[in-house]
Amino acid sequence: MQPGFRSFLGKIRRFLAGTLVTAVIFALCFVFKHPVAAKSHLYSVARDFMKISMDLKTHHWYVIDGENFRVKYQPVDAPVARLVLDTAEEACRTVNEMLDYRPTEPVYVYIYPTKETLNKSFGWDASVNAMGVYWAGTIRILSPLDWVEDEEQLETVFRESGPLIHEYAHLLVDYRTQGNYPRWLTEGIAQYVERELTGYLLAAAAEDQGDWYSLKDMDEGFDLLPDQSLAYRQSLLAVDYLVELKGFDGVLALLEELAAGKKISEALEAVLGQDLDTFEVSFKRWVTSQETAGP
Repeated sequence: MQPGFRSFLGKIRRFLAGTLVTAVIFALCFVFKHPVAAKSHLYSVARDFMKISMDLKTHHWYVIDGENFRVKYQPVDAPVARLVLDTAEEACRTVNEMLDYRPTEPVYVYIYPTKETLNKSFGWDASVNAMGVYWAGTIRILSPLDWVEDEEQLETVFRESGPLIHEYAHLLVDYRTQGNYPRWLTEGIAQYVERELTGYLLAAAAEDQGDWYSLKDMDEGFDLLPDQSLAYRQSLLAVDYLVELKGFDGVLALLEELAAGKKISEALEAVLGQDLDTFEVSFKRWVTSQETAGP
């Protein structure tokens, strides 16, 4: 290597190193000065990275595009790809209105032909049962060809009981709050939206409140809770209680507070005048009064 060229490379390396150090210092200053904005931005970057990674992993899959969605599928699911796209397009308009949010880019939906392939995409055990999952800006669903038993009723069953509305509601909550939400809240909202639009109720009735999980437990380890039906039911009831107190506009106001970077306890205080602990106590009292009153 010529001495002059070696000197040139040295200058380039020093320039790049200096630029990197400057960028790191700038980023750290930004984080300390604007922690909420920094956290929100970093979350968005990470989510976008995972979306791109998922798209690249499935580059060989077939694609069908709509106005608001892109559906990716494998040849075996070609017969239902259009149904999935049309159902998503129809559902999104109403869900957008309910949650007062509209994505700025097409939403990717991935169809998996079997439960095993869907679970494998997340590294889950084969025994996990899920018809749909929202994760990192995309929706993955189990093909209706795998779980709808009556072929003649496939379209009706998928539209009324399929996972798209539920998972799309999760997506809107995530984007609207930039990922700043407790798990019980998004699960409750997704079930509430689904019930309002289709009448479908995901979870079974709740058991005695003595067996209930705390809202904290339902945020930090939701998927690990032994009684998933109970966890989902509690989540829905919590949102029902929010609606009872402030209407669904109160739920939207809560999402706005979370989008501003507030913790859930602070957001509840701003909207309801109750912190998280107080809300949990009054929520359980409300459920008891509903059970006492009967249908």
